[in-house]
Amino acid sequence: MALTVLSVVLGTAFLCGSLLLTNSLERTFSSIVDAGVEGVDLGVIAQQNNPDGVPFEVIAEIQHFPEVRAVNVIGDGPGMPSGTTMTGQSALILTDSHGDPLQAGSSGTHPLAIYPQGQWVSPEPTLIDGHFPSDANEVVVNASAAKRGGLSVGDELTIITPTERVEASLSGIFESNSDVAGWVGVGFSPSRYLELFTNGSHASQITIAVHDGTDPISVRNRIGKAHRDLMPLLPEQIIEKTTGDTATQLEFMKYVLLAFAAIALIVGSFIIANTFAMIVAQRTSEFALLRSIGVSTFQIGFSVIMEAVFIGLIGGLIGIAVGFSVVNALVQVLNQLGDALSSITIIYNTGSFVIPVLFAVTATVLSAIAPAHRAGNLPPVQAFESSDARSNSLGKIRFLISAVMCTLGISLTVAGALVSGVNGDDFKTEPRLGLIGAGLLLMFFALTLSGPALIMATSRSLGVTLMAPFRTVGKLAQRNTLRNPRRSATTALAVTLSVGLVACVGVIGATTRASVFGSMESTIQSSYVLDSIGGTMTPGQPAGGSRSLSMPSTVATKVEETPGVDSVGTLMTGPIQVNGWDNESTTIFDGNLSAFLNLAVRSGEAFTGDAPGVMISTTYADQSDLDVGDTVTVNPYGSEDGIRVPITGIYAETNLVGHLMVNAAATNRVITTADAYHRSQIFVNGDGSTANDDLRDILVNAVSSFLIVQVKSKEEFHGSLGTQINQLLGIVYGLLALAVIIAVLGIVNTLFLSISERTREIGILRATGVQRGQIRAMITFESVILSIHGAILGLFLGTFVGWAIVSCLRSRGMAPVEFPWTQIGFMLLAAIIIGGIAALIPANQASRVSPLEAIS
Repeated sequence: MALTVLSVVLGTAFLCGSLLLTNSLERTFSSIVDAGVEGVDLGVIAQQNNPDGVPFEVIAEIQHFPEVRAVNVIGDGPGMPSGTTMTGQSALILTDSHGDPLQAGSSGTHPLAIYPQGQWVSPEPTLIDGHFPSDANEVVVNASAAKRGGLSVGDELTIITPTERVEASLSGIFESNSDVAGWVGVGFSPSRYLELFTNGSHASQITIAVHDGTDPISVRNRIGKAHRDLMPLLPEQIIEKTTGDTATQLEFMKYVLLAFAAIALIVGSFIIANTFAMIVAQRTSEFALLRSIGVSTFQIGFSVIMEAVFIGLIGGLIGIAVGFSVVNALVQVLNQLGDALSSITIIYNTGSFVIPVLFAVTATVLSAIAPAHRAGNLPPVQAFESSDARSNSLGKIRFLISAVMCTLGISLTVAGALVSGVNGDDFKTEPRLGLIGAGLLLMFFALTLSGPALIMATSRSLGVTLMAPFRTVGKLAQRNTLRNPRRSATTALAVTLSVGLVACVGVIGATTRASVFGSMESTIQSSYVLDSIGGTMTPGQPAGGSRSLSMPSTVATKVEETPGVDSVGTLMTGPIQVNGWDNESTTIFDGNLSAFLNLAVRSGEAFTGDAPGVMISTTYADQSDLDVGDTVTVNPYGSEDGIRVPITGIYAETNLVGHLMVNAAATNRVITTADAYHRSQIFVNGDGSTANDDLRDILVNAVSSFLIVQVKSKEEFHGSLGTQINQLLGIVYGLLALAVIIAVLGIVNTLFLSISERTREIGILRATGVQRGQIRAMITFESVILSIHGAILGLFLGTFVGWAIVSCLRSRGMAPVEFPWTQIGFMLLAAIIIGGIAALIPANQASRVSPLEAIS
């Protein structure tokens, strides 16, 4: 029973920890946003059809409104037509005392103008050391960032902005209400701030504070009527604009963690069901005697259910304590390490404690319903029997149902994987994935129904092969697993579910890795790639998704002038719409594309950079009925003022650039500022006069002043992408490990209960001369048979579903399915090891049974 409680504890702890962590992250995120709008009555940004921003003349006009107390310029993103940068996105990089980039937390690194006293919109910062900037060569830094970076007044700092490298002296250290979640704030004099973070005539946004007693809405209406190309925003509207993507990501993370917690509880439910089934079997005589003296069916069933409630409640409460302790320890460790997340405050809300307990009790009670029903329906005559009298045969009807469900499940899964359309009408990916999900459920239910028959077949097969060399001990182990096939099947089913999930993720992960690597290896032709720190986000994903700092435009210029370099091409994103596609930014290439990237052009040719051009993927061409020579509109995002640009080529879809790409010759005609581009990668080809290794050293020296730029070979660039995929898979495997651990506990639990049933039998074996080592081996082999059976079914089910999902996603650019055979072989080997580990304690207990137990 203790192991049953432990399985509930683990699942509940995961659920509680997930809720605590995600709620705390959401609250921290809210504190970042709230700090950003504290004291702000209004914000003003440009409309989408105004790519320049808020004119300085308008700012001066608003400053003279009698209702306005103060106006502050926010210039984090010069040239960004959306005006408002996303929360957490850094706008510059600051070096620490060692000259290394100072790591910011989830709030990012941001510049701010240090206004004179009384002219602040937000709460004024408090100077704690030194003085505020008095000229263009001085800056101030917030206290927590200065502490993390080992900075002190008088230090010489290097600051990298999206446009240039700045050297400045640290004149002071300040405290601010914005100092949350690893925020790094660098304060400049107002004039220097405008010089560095605006284009000299426009600001990306401004914030406004009105006098007490003034209605901000009246000021908003006045600005909106006078300047139709500007968008006045109330604080709640600013929050909405700056938090959309991040809030969605946090919500997604919460549901992912809750899904894994649910998986852990589902796997644990098999243990609970098995435990209660075995307990009811062991107490058959007790329940039958109670029935014979007049105790009703309901009373006996209710008593079993109440035991389940008690177990769920105890396990849930302990799980809450464990989950809280783990999250608290995690935050404390981050605090000791000085991590950017150390400012997270754990939020103790009612839901984080009540929901896990409710889930624990509900899962336990549901798992105990069938055993409780059996206990209540035991006839009084059963008092003379002490074993589980349930039939272990499959039965014709049950076999027929499981066969039909399995056939239907396989059919639905194959249909979702391979049937892409009917009568010329294409099916969308989502309904096909739904078919695969329905097929998976049907197959799993079929396995549940047919489990006893399958475990009998597996056990007999292993008895002939794997157990044969161990003779009598192996035969006893094999027969013991057949003693109660239903119990053995339920135990193995938990292993099937956990191993199946790992196998499915393994197939998807291996295919994703092969898809990315194959695409990159065949696409990138340049000798070296310049990548931004924190980059290696493929621009082909919804463009602009990277949170790395954009490389300054001067990087490409400097590299072009470097000896040994023949040509340079820049891959970037910008606020461009093509053919009305509603993406906030689009992939852009500056240079002779074919010299750096091989996009497998199917029709037309890659643009050379001389004339405006657009390239589209084969998928987009088919969907939009476009061909080479057709013209499409290219315009700033949200603006109707654009130009017509011809389609020069159609390429096979690739992970690097997505469905649409425009050359800089076209975008430069509709975007007037170079700072609107987010430069992700710069590709470099040598002229042959310098050896590759020497050229690398030359490039490293050339870009060393730009602290955010990394020089990578083509292979290193591929590797960095692979590292990201492996890290993601590692996190998923780590989360799935909990399900595997609970499945192992199920085997241990079953063995313990089985041994308690067979104490007399084991005593007889000892009395007839069977050695302790042989008893241990027998129990271990039982465990190995159960784990191998569960692993084999899990591998078949997981790889089949993984194949189906990958096949379904082929239309989204996924490569042909890759089966991780090494990993699959390792999981089979791991099943044997897991079976052996699970049997260690039960086998040792069984070996200690005295021969005297046979006659007691």
